[in-house]
Amino acid sequence: MKNNYMAKRIAPTRHPRAKVRFYNSHMPQFQEPTRTNLIQWPSEQQILEVSKRLARINRLGIRWEASGDYFNSGDLAYQIQEIIRATDDLFKKSQRLNTR
Repeated sequence: MKNNYMAKRIAPTRHPRAKVRFYNSHMPQFQEPTRTNLIQWPSEQQILEVSKRLARINRLGIRWEASGDYFNSGDLAYQIQEIIRATDDLFKKSQRLNTR
């Protein structure tokens, strides 16, 4: 017995790509490679920007907690504490390596 139905082919749909957005136009998207140094260190400006963003995120989490959103504010608090712990561990490691 032969099946009397045909498989319907579905053409793939194209979704427009999201626009790439940059938070700070003064910071280059990619650092220029240097021949003298193969390690790409963040600039002082990039480190300061991250610090400012963390402070804004912290204030946002406090506002969320004040408005009763304990789930999201708790998640933010946990993530920021993890960043602080990781930074502290990195600092301790650099101190140990510096004393050698």
